[in-house]
Amino acid sequence: MSGSPRYLRYPGGPPPCDRTHRTPPSPPSGRTALPSRHSLAALLFLAGALLSGCGIQETGVVAAGRPPVGDLLPPRDSRVLLFFLSPDDELLPVPRIVDVPWQGDSGSPSPDGEEASEVLSPLTAVTALLDGPNKAERKAGLRNAPSLPREASAADRVVTGASTVEVRLDLRVRRLSAPARDQLVCTAAFAAHTQGALPVVLIGQDGRLAPAHCSLRPVPAPAR
Repeated sequence: MSGSPRYLRYPGGPPPCDRTHRTPPSPPSGRTALPSRHSLAALLFLAGALLSGCGIQETGVVAAGRPPVGDLLPPRDSRVLLFFLSPDDELLPVPRIVDVPWQGDSGSPSPDGEEASEVLSPLTAVTALLDGPNKAERKAGLRNAPSLPREASAADRVVTGASTVEVRLDLRVRRLSAPARDQLVCTAAFAAHTQGALPVVLIGQDGRLAPAHCSLRPVPAPAR
């Protein structure tokens, strides 16, 4: 995503996400607001009220100018954080509870190697992303970038190393638009690390792209 980095605020007023360029170093900041669509606000209310920064707070309570709201997010062994585009083309984190073994809207099976007793892997998250928004998410206007394939099977493998996350896809990654790359990078990054801190390398039939960081970065909640 190009242009000056921005801050993204959620309904309910939790700390902003620091929108940096997809590759370091991080430039200065500005601010923007979410779309005002009622259906989108309703869908993302829990994400806004319960997610710290860009979207992951495992425990605790968030106070945001209103009575404290308990963190009701399900544990990570049944939740993934997917990054879809809003009606205004903003990149938004959306928590999704998935069945284990995972079944997409199209009946796509869970990726090989998934275990019900383990934290869902980045491959599960990328597969769910490629399967697209579910009915409630589509009703809220969320969508995938047009250049993303509509087949969950395009996700081949995700390898999480000590310093990078490699996402192997059965497609030509150089044909992906910048928003599509951002969706994949952020989804894989936050599935591999709760703060989305690891750079992600997209690898496809036409080679590999340079490592990229998620353009949404969590900002620590202020001390209370």
